[in-house]
Amino acid sequence: MSHDGSAPSHKTSALKTWLDEAVAHHQAGRLQQAEQLYRQILAADPDQADAWHYLGLLAYRAGQLDKAIELLSMAIQKVAKNALYHFNLGVVFQKGGRLGEAVESYRRALTISPGHVEAHSNLGNALKEQGKLDQAIASYQKALSLNPNYVEAHNNLGVALKERGRVDEAVASYERALRLKPNHVEAHCNLGIALKEQSKLEAATASFEKALSLKPDYAKAHHNLGLAFLWQQQLDRALTSLRQSADLQHNHGRPVNEASIHKSRIKHDAEQIQYLLDRGVLARDRVTYSDSLKRLRQRCTQEARSSTRFTIDNAALQQIAPSFNRILHYAESPALPQGALNQHLDVETIEARYHASRPEIMHIDDLLNEEALQSLRLFCLESTIWKKDYENGYIGAFLAEGFSSPLLLQIAEELRVRFPGIFKQHLLTQAWAFKYDSELTGLNIHADAAAVNVNFWITPDDANLDPSRGGLVVWDKEAPQEWDFKEYNNKRNEPMIREFLRSRGANAVAIPYKQNRAVVFNSDLFHETDRLAFKDEYASRRINVTLLYGYRFAS
Repeated sequence: MSHDGSAPSHKTSALKTWLDEAVAHHQAGRLQQAEQLYRQILAADPDQADAWHYLGLLAYRAGQLDKAIELLSMAIQKVAKNALYHFNLGVVFQKGGRLGEAVESYRRALTISPGHVEAHSNLGNALKEQGKLDQAIASYQKALSLNPNYVEAHNNLGVALKERGRVDEAVASYERALRLKPNHVEAHCNLGIALKEQSKLEAATASFEKALSLKPDYAKAHHNLGLAFLWQQQLDRALTSLRQSADLQHNHGRPVNEASIHKSRIKHDAEQIQYLLDRGVLARDRVTYSDSLKRLRQRCTQEARSSTRFTIDNAALQQIAPSFNRILHYAESPALPQGALNQHLDVETIEARYHASRPEIMHIDDLLNEEALQSLRLFCLESTIWKKDYENGYIGAFLAEGFSSPLLLQIAEELRVRFPGIFKQHLLTQAWAFKYDSELTGLNIHADAAAVNVNFWITPDDANLDPSRGGLVVWDKEAPQEWDFKEYNNKRNEPMIREFLRSRGANAVAIPYKQNRAVVFNSDLFHETDRLAFKDEYASRRINVTLLYGYRFAS
């Protein structure tokens, strides 16, 4: 009897010893030894939930999210009422973008352990990512009621409050975070963003500079410092900060690590590099890079046309690594002493037309003077800043990621100064340009988080094979005020958006493509690229420039 009774106790003791040893290896970073012991424990007793849990954490650490979910779910299957298991499963779901499941896991953890502060805070993060800002705010506030000194919850509460338009409260949250942790880099940057929205530009600049003194390679702070300088009409300093942001994101020296790349990106880059070599803009030592891109493009064309992405092997990655993620060249695009806008624009008539339209949709022809138009076009053709690619086949460059030049900043400022009746107090908040593949489509239906949208086109008219189309379609109904950015700017929500427009009897206003034509409209209005038919050659790619001013709901 004594033997029968003592065997389970001996086994339990041995398993506990193994688990303690495995955890010690885990915490010390000896992950292989830890995994071996966890599996040894499970071989002896498959019901050891902690071993399943820790194996799940190892898989998560290795970036194996599906495997981590499977292992953590096994732990929960063995012991369902363990808040930590549910919490960590929520972390993995959130990392993988499975926000609904993350929310469910965090809530299960809180059902078991209502005082789990991190679960309340992480629940807030997941809800914020879903765009459920009021629920996110409530979760952060609950976490802070349990632990008023929880710095991250104060910072994240500030983000949610700012996105909800409660900027004064956001500032207070960031300031509380900084009282608790004066060197919290993200809170300094977030405080600067909120102060910038309050037009407290000197204080905002100081916050960004403090963040950068703590973390000089913080691209987000450089980006927002650039906007703060722009808003203070310090264009040279604005450009320096915006270029620093771009350098940090694209000239970092890290290798290409994408497992697959959009075919449209390979096509564009192969065309652009050859264009630059033909004009002597790039040195001949880039021919090898050009040849590598051409070989990849040839392989892309041999794959099924239904696939928009191309799986790339390590050898091919190494061939393009020195240049693919780098800004090899910025074309000169200086500010113009005589100004960038067409001096013959009738400001009074244009402003009257804008306000007479209900809602505000209008277009302006011959926006730029000829020198500005050609200089900006050259900048877009020659600058190797096109790093953001999309499923539809267009490729983009953003203000803080390379799409910045003295001329662009001049155009943005001249527009708002020249047309105060349209732009009022609104300042530039974002800018980008897109190039389109003639064989593919443009932007899906969406709205923008701003007050005024300016969209203008710079490719010559003879590139457009259908002069009646190729521009922009704008609907005369605004996105509902209760919708957030993720709802009205997400391709997956297109059926919901179209049903909303249908149910409201919305009418589409189509503005045909024309070089140097600008469409100016209320950013809350849904819009999409019209059907495209452009010549299939590099210099004939449709290029549009978008400038956003102000913030949604700002009067």
